[in-house]
Amino acid sequence: MTYDLFLAWRSLRSRPISSAITLVIIGLAVALPLVVLTLSDGAKRGIVRASDPFGVLVIGAKGSGQQLVLSTLLLQGAPVGNIPTTLYTDLRDDTRATLAVPIALGDNVGGARLIGTSADLLELRPSTTEPLTFRIVQGRFFEADFEAVLGSAAAQALGLTVGNTFLASHGVAPGLEEDVHDEPYTIVGVFDSTSSPYDTAVFVSLESIWHAHEHEEDERQQTFDNANEPTEPEEMITAVLVKPAGFIEANLLWQSFSTGTQAQAAFPGQELGALFDLFAQVERILGAVGGLVLVIAGLTAFLSLYNAIAAREGTIALMRALGCSRTSIFRMVILESLIATIAGIILGQLLGYVTALVIAALLTAQSAIPVPVQFLPTQATLLWLTPLLLGVAAAIVPAVRAYRVDIIQKLFPT
Repeated sequence: MTYDLFLAWRSLRSRPISSAITLVIIGLAVALPLVVLTLSDGAKRGIVRASDPFGVLVIGAKGSGQQLVLSTLLLQGAPVGNIPTTLYTDLRDDTRATLAVPIALGDNVGGARLIGTSADLLELRPSTTEPLTFRIVQGRFFEADFEAVLGSAAAQALGLTVGNTFLASHGVAPGLEEDVHDEPYTIVGVFDSTSSPYDTAVFVSLESIWHAHEHEEDERQQTFDNANEPTEPEEMITAVLVKPAGFIEANLLWQSFSTGTQAQAAFPGQELGALFDLFAQVERILGAVGGLVLVIAGLTAFLSLYNAIAAREGTIALMRALGCSRTSIFRMVILESLIATIAGIILGQLLGYVTALVIAALLTAQSAIPVPVQFLPTQATLLWLTPLLLGVAAAIVPAVRAYRVDIIQKLFPT
């Protein structure tokens, strides 16, 4: 068996270009599904981890519930719309809610979103048994208008610290210089990391947001509540994070908003579950592509071996004449395919995880949503067994041809 392995290795080394092409194709065939599965799993874990620190029901303007959750909790995309501040004050006094946190979006500083909120933000936590989500590590929380607290990532990205000042710009993303507001903000504190997109934000009071917009004519619009009384734009907010008193209260709150016309309530888990269904569809499509690439890799290995055996029939006949058995020849060809396949799998695993780590780092930097890359035992086992089976299958026909080489015909042709 050791000698057969040695011969198989020598055979692969004798045709380096063909062997290298086979190895690379197998490696790519393994790397593609590995990258897809790893990133999909990491994105799901990251989204759940990013929304976990809040543990709330999200109340916002009517529209897409998924976009409401994405824009409010993950800070992705534009907000759905605005709602009257009276909704927040009503929820704050509602016995069905133990906590209500207002969220006002619409401005940014250097690309970091400015979030108008209240001191209730400091009371947020995933559950009653877990620590508070937002903790000040430097300075203090804002106590007056135009004071700001930086998220941990925003402090690094903007290069600002306690005592510095900045001007905010209109919009959730960097825009024109003319969109810069006149009122300067003073930084009074910095939050510890929350492992969520809120690390990239800057927090100010609601009143600061309203005062910054109260003199802008293009922001002057009227929104009507149930009593049809006009509410000025500076009295609008984007959403309310509500901590229900219990499961029953959460459903009662959801039902009250689902039948109303002013706003909607969204369960983050439910909305993110719909997003995960989309991930599953993408996984299936790319999984089919990965399967096709694996088949192509198997055909490549088959053609490489078949052509190699056809070119070495004379050598095989000589080996048989010197005492090498048919079984040994058969094993040599199978081992040759297995060596190439195993080397390709190792290359594919390394290439797949390295690529996944690079893409995950880019996605995390761009979206501020952590995308952890973890070893997936089930998928890793599948990505070992499937190519190995294909490698053995690709070697069967060439091995049978080598097994049937006629010594007399090859060594003493007429």
